[in-house]
Amino acid sequence: MRFAMGSSIDQRATYLQLQKAANQKLQDLYAKDLHFELDKINEPILWVKNMPNLFAVICYLQTDEIFKINYLSDLTAYDNIDHIDGDKRFVLVYQLLSLETKVSVRLKLLIDDSEDAKTISHIFPAANWLEREVFDMYGIVFRGHPDLRRIMMDERFIGHPQRKEYDIKQRMPFADNMKTNLDRNPVP
Repeated sequence: MRFAMGSSIDQRATYLQLQKAANQKLQDLYAKDLHFELDKINEPILWVKNMPNLFAVICYLQTDEIFKINYLSDLTAYDNIDHIDGDKRFVLVYQLLSLETKVSVRLKLLIDDSEDAKTISHIFPAANWLEREVFDMYGIVFRGHPDLRRIMMDERFIGHPQRKEYDIKQRMPFADNMKTNLDRNPVP
């Protein structure tokens, strides 16, 4: 929820007007060159073509008076192996927000197995950990990332568990793991 419980109806109305104006501006600017759509709650989704295009759109959104985007609220991916959303293997999803105007924009980018994404951690510090998570779960490499290594899985783990070809029942026990007995009290 973007507004505190005590928010006035005027504040919410202002947000809705700003989001509507932002949606219209995005549609006017990018609908001819990029795929533009609205999600179920009328927040815009803009499909960018490539990494340079992504950076250009982010730069514009940061400097434009309606958007004033200054926060990356989420960066994730999903496996597009069935090619429902395009001809490439993965879709990177960037959820951007203005803390000032509360306007939000979602950017999506198709990327292949063989392609590297480029880090945006120099633009949004929150991307540092989020890119590491996407790398760990999907194997997408972010060029220029300051510390690209596993963040959720053990360093010895082989594979990327969120890829659709990864068997959900597959386990990877490590012989050197310490055995635990949860029934006993720990020794001081």
